[in-house]
Amino acid sequence: MSLREAENVISATDLVEKLKRDSFDAGNLIIANGDDLKIIPLRPNAKKLYLEVTTGCNFNCTTCIRHSWLDGTGQMEWATFNNLVEQLDDFKQLETVHFGGFGEPLSHPRALDMLETLAKKKLNLEMITNGSLLSEDIIRRLLALGMEKIYVSLDGPDDQEYNQIREGADFKQVYSNLKLLKQIKAERGLDKPVLNIEFVAMKSNYRRLPDLVRLLPDIGAEELLVTNVLPYHESMADEILYDREESELFDLHQIWAMMRARIPQMKLRTERRCKFVEDKAMVVNWQGKVNPCYAMMHTYDCYIYGRKKTFYQHSFGNINTDRLKNIWTDPDYAYFRQQVKEFRFPSCTDCSAAGCSPDNHTDCWGNSLSCSDCLWSRGLIVCP
Repeated sequence: MSLREAENVISATDLVEKLKRDSFDAGNLIIANGDDLKIIPLRPNAKKLYLEVTTGCNFNCTTCIRHSWLDGTGQMEWATFNNLVEQLDDFKQLETVHFGGFGEPLSHPRALDMLETLAKKKLNLEMITNGSLLSEDIIRRLLALGMEKIYVSLDGPDDQEYNQIREGADFKQVYSNLKLLKQIKAERGLDKPVLNIEFVAMKSNYRRLPDLVRLLPDIGAEELLVTNVLPYHESMADEILYDREESELFDLHQIWAMMRARIPQMKLRTERRCKFVEDKAMVVNWQGKVNPCYAMMHTYDCYIYGRKKTFYQHSFGNINTDRLKNIWTDPDYAYFRQQVKEFRFPSCTDCSAAGCSPDNHTDCWGNSLSCSDCLWSRGLIVCP
């Protein structure tokens, strides 16, 4: 071999490193996995934004994460919101903004101003609310925005069930508000926003779901989203319904015959799928932190099949100190999304050694941020 030929020889390792450098310069991330190379475009291609504008709420529900978390309550400052809105221009593929998180969004004093600002961006707007603050004035302002969907949490068909779960709530008032929403939509000849009802299924209330379904046409609900409860404190751990057949719990034919419905998985199955990653969704909490999903939005304890697990808040950046575009396209965040897409995590939930990873910081495969115990990915817990 001549000296010139020897100088042109490059090892496989050096080649991969060169490809990574060249690809990164071109705005791509190269991931080497054994003999395979994956090219991940580093583009601001998010399609959905979950926005938490407050962690405050006027209810004190037995199912609420606040019974467990270490976070305080707070509201997004207007400067943070304005900063976010300006940065959304970088995301040309963004389609939907979902007002949600772990608070009652309408309790933010400027919630309607925020929604009106976002409406000018010509984005599809969704919101989840407990429905108690849907006064006539707020309803009319929401209708003027052309919102796509409103999700309202109803965990029972009457005062007895609903008020027991949602302390400080008044079922009759919420129900009256939703009937008013239906009435004003009809008066104005509007089909939107589509009203969706969310029901958190537990041992103590699942038998009442058919009664609730029969009431929903009266308020103009078009879709039903059923999710399992995730116990955030030990007293709720026995309320789970997992590992029973769906047909044992719900009369699915009756429910589907009356309305469109999304029913959760009730048993652990092999497939794991992250809605946030598959939908190319980003999550921004009230402080401006960019979280990968709802499960990592705050720090809290929960009970996975009776086993205590701590989930620590994790963010990849903050829009107050960096641009959302830079955070979304950061190689670490892009690598994490790819890791979740392929679900390169152990399945702690059905492992015989369950409990060896007491939090989401580590798992037995050496991941320093782990989705190994995520019940959302199993379809047991469902969100809009």
